Amino acid sequence: METPSTRSGVLILRVWVESGREDGFRARIIQTVDGQQEPPMAVSRTADALAAVRTWLDEVMERDG
Repeated sequence: METPSTRSGVLILRVWVESGREDGFRARIIQTVDGQQEPPMAVSRTADALAAVRTWLDEVMERDG
């Protein structure tokens, strides 16, 4: 029987609308994996926000990018 993983993570994605931006928004991303917090980051492109979420999820799932 396989032992369940105890790995966990938290990702907070705060988004606000700003005119004059390429995608019209800014986002602040705060993330942890197994209690280790990464430095916060800010993005203003949809692709960058999606990439950050994918990278975080891959890390939680213990996959290599």
